[in-house]
Amino acid sequence: MSGDRLAGIDTRLYLVTDTAQCAGAGRTVAETVRAAVTGGAGVVQVRDKDIDDAEFLVLTREVITAVTEATAGTDRRVPVFLNDRVAVARRLLDEGSDVHIHVGQTDTPVAEVRDLLGDGPLVGLSAAEPEEFATAQETGGVDLVGIGPVFDTTTKTDAPAGIGPDRLGELTASAGIPAVAIGGIDAERAHELRGRGLVGICVVSAICRAEDPEQAAADLLDAFGDGTRKDGEQA
Repeated sequence: MSGDRLAGIDTRLYLVTDTAQCAGAGRTVAETVRAAVTGGAGVVQVRDKDIDDAEFLVLTREVITAVTEATAGTDRRVPVFLNDRVAVARRLLDEGSDVHIHVGQTDTPVAEVRDLLGDGPLVGLSAAEPEEFATAQETGGVDLVGIGPVFDTTTKTDAPAGIGPDRLGELTASAGIPAVAIGGIDAERAHELRGRGLVGICVVSAICRAEDPEQAAADLLDAFGDGTRKDGEQA
C-alpha cells in the first residue's frame, strides 16, 4: 500500500483507547475521545480486549459519534481504527461507516484482513523486528506500522522492556512503511522521539488517565512538534 493513503490525515498524535483507564479518570471512552480529538489527536484506535463483539460494536459507534462531534465544522479527517475486531469492522463498513483496522503479530493476518475488508480501509500492524517489517512489505496491504514499546509501559502487562529512542530510529528507518511509536510515551518524553523518522506517536495512558484529555493532547503535540527534527536541530 502507498503512503499517500495517509494523505489528509494528521498522524502526529494517535490515541489508543483503554476503557478501564478512562473509567478510572471518571469519563467514558467517548468523552475522552471527543476531548482528545478537540485537542488535536488525529487518529483514534478503539481497543478493549475485555468485552464481546456486541459491546465493542456499541463502543465503536460511540467513538465514531464523538469523533464526528469533535471535528464538526472542520475539514479534519480523523480515522477510527478497530483493534483486531475484523467482524465488527466488516459490519460497520456494510453500514456505511468509515472504519479501519489494526492488528498485532498474533491477530488476524493482514492478507486475511484484506480478503474480508477489501482494499478500502487502512490497515495498521504492530511490528518490532526487522523480519516482521520484511514480511509486511512482502505481503503488502499494510498502511501503517506501530513500533514499540519505546519506553517501559504498564498499559500491557505482557509488554517487553522498552527499546529506547535510538533503536526505534533504526527500526523506523528499516520499516519501509510509515511508522508510529508506542509504549510509555508522555509529554515529558515525546521530544526524545523527534527526528526518528516517525509519522507520529501513539499514546494510551497519557490521554486516557489525564485529568484534562484535551490539554493532554495539545501538550503531546507541542512536545513532539512535527516530528522531523531532533531537539537542537535547526529548520
